[in-house]
Amino acid sequence: MEIDLGEVLDPFRRHVIEIKDALAHARYRYDGLDLILETVSDPKVRGASQEVFALAGEKMNGVDDMLDELYRQLSDVDRMLETYASKQQ
Repeated sequence: MEIDLGEVLDPFRRHVIEIKDALAHARYRYDGLDLILETVSDPKVRGASQEVFALAGEKMNGVDDMLDELYRQLSDVDRMLETYASKQQ
């Protein structure tokens, strides 16, 4: 029984893309909420919200970077498997 590992990896790559899309939507909502909180008159609340949003932004960027790296690794594995399969034929 021969398994096409590229086909096995494709659902994982699609899932990474779906997660990145969800992250982009979350970032959009995050940016909207950040804009709303900028209009708060209390400087302590505004300052605290800016700190929270700055940290959240860093975390979202970190997750996005990890997803990019995972996608690259999945693609690299797929290319290696294609190369290996072509040498076996």
